[in-house]
Amino acid sequence: MFSSPYISSALSLVPLLLGWLGVFEGFSYIVAALIFVAAVIWAVVPVGTKDFVKQQYDAAVKEFVAGMPDTKKVD
Repeated sequence: MFSSPYISSALSLVPLLLGWLGVFEGFSYIVAALIFVAAVIWAVVPVGTKDFVKQQYDAAVKEFVAGMPDTKKVD
């Protein structure tokens, strides 16, 4: 789901690590299961749909960044 398989695998291990530690155990396993299901669904989505989603995402990010106020201080 991310551009790097290393980032994807590291992020998917966070809920499992929390589950193993006993912190938010039920929540952790639910999040891990949702990440797995989303990854499986994304793997079977056609390439054309993935390209469309990427274009829409890029357009939304560009619009969001353009709407942000300038935070530079004027000296």
